[in-house]
Amino acid sequence: MGLLLKIILFGVAVYGLWKTFSRWKGLFDTFVGRRPPAEPPPPTRPAPPPAPPVEARRSGPIEDVVQCDKCGAYVSARIAKCEQCGHPLPQGRSSG
Repeated sequence: MGLLLKIILFGVAVYGLWKTFSRWKGLFDTFVGRRPPAEPPPPTRPAPPPAPPVEARRSGPIEDVVQCDKCGAYVSARIAKCEQCGHPLPQGRSSG
C-alpha cells in the first residue's frame, strides 16, 4: 500500500506543479511579453451606390366627400346617389 500512496502523491504533486507553472506563465506573458497576435480587422464593404432620387409622388386630386343621410357612409360629392344604399344625394351639396 505504501507504493500506491507514493504514486498517487507523485501524480498530485506533478499536477500541482503543472497548474502552478501554467498560471505563472500566463501571468508573465500577460504583463511582460508574448501577447497573442491581434486579429486583423474585418474587410470593409464598399459603400453602396447612391440611390436614384425619389420622384415626387403624384397623387390624384383630393375629392370632397359627403355623408349619406340614410346609411351614414361617406361618398364622393360628384356622384348622384349613394353607392351602398342607393339613396339619391342632393346635387350641389357640400361637406360640412
